Amino acid sequence: MSITIRQAALFASIAMVLTGAFHLIDNAGVFETSILLGGAIPYVVWAGFFFCVYREQKVRIAAWITIVFAILLEAATAYVLAQQSSAFWTPFGSILSWSGWLSRIGWTIFVFAFARVPGHRRTGTLALLLAIVSAPPLVSTAFHVFNSGIGILFSDIPPQAFWRALLTPAIRTVYWSSQGLFLWTVWRNCASQPSAIAVR
Repeated sequence: MSITIRQAALFASIAMVLTGAFHLIDNAGVFETSILLGGAIPYVVWAGFFFCVYREQKVRIAAWITIVFAILLEAATAYVLAQQSSAFWTPFGSILSWSGWLSRIGWTIFVFAFARVPGHRRTGTLALLLAIVSAPPLVSTAFHVFNSGIGILFSDIPPQAFWRALLTPAIRTVYWSSQGLFLWTVWRNCASQPSAIAVR
């Protein structure tokens, strides 16, 4: 049974809500405006974008909102925090590294292309390239989950450490898995059925 774009988008939307909630809880002790601007709001916006794809409604509007409030806002907040040496984890990576910029630019181009012509071959190619870029973080976070699980079995750690040791990489693995699945599904759809999804 193959996974459709709508199913992959729904999974990605749920993963974004889960990651956003975890971001707020994990940073509850240092609640600041930057936590909302750089984390919670972008995750909610991304969740909205994927939900619109799932519903196949208002994807173009959601795409522009995502570019402005999930990518550009996150980039600006991450840059300010990096200058203050107080950066937090972001899926796109460090704003000061070329890979972070490449990821942000890649997602911006993909979201724009997907909103305009979701079934075009070029959109599928962009999705495949982003999926390939997303593969190393997925493997890395999944490896951390495995190592953390083994460490918990063979060591006596306090309950507070459980959150950091296992739950953090587990949620990030769900995040990266949802992104990779969505991108791979878009690529496969573009390669086999170019007009399978209608954008309104």
